[in-house]
Amino acid sequence: MSSSVVMPLEQDVPRPKWTFHIIMLSIAVTVTTLSFLLTTDGPTEVVIPWLNVPLPSTCSMQNMVGIDCPGCGLTRSFISLAHGKLDASLAFNPAGILIFGVVLFQIPYRIAQLWRLRRGQPAWNLNLPSLWIWGLIGVVLMGQWIVKFV
Repeated sequence: MSSSVVMPLEQDVPRPKWTFHIIMLSIAVTVTTLSFLLTTDGPTEVVIPWLNVPLPSTCSMQNMVGIDCPGCGLTRSFISLAHGKLDASLAFNPAGILIFGVVLFQIPYRIAQLWRLRRGQPAWNLNLPSLWIWGLIGVVLMGQWIVKFV
C-alpha cells in the first residue's frame, strides 16, 4: 500500500513579503542618506551642498493656500537631526524627531525581517505597537500644527 502525499498548489502557498521589506529598507536608507547629504539654508530652503542648488518647495498646501500643513518642516527637521542640530529640528517640526526615529528603526528592523524570511521563519508582527506609535505621531503632528495658528 503506497501512501500518497497531496502537495499544495503553488498559489495556495503563502509567499513571504520580501518585496515589501526590501522597498521599506530602500526608502529608509535613502531618506537617512539624504538627511546626511543635504543641508538647510535659512528657515525654508533645502540645498544640495555640492551644487549649491535649493530644492523646490514640495508642500502643495503651502503652494496653493499659503499655509503650512502638519508635515511642513519634516525634511528640514530630518536634515537638522542628521547634522546634530536638535534645536533647529524641533523648530522646523517637533514630530520630526519621532518620525526620524521610526525611519532609522526601519533599517535594522527590515534587515532582521529579511533575514528571518530567508531562514524560513515568520516575520515579526508589530502591527499593534506601530499603530500606537503612528497614533502618537499623528497627535504630535496635529498638535504642533494647531499651536502654530493659536
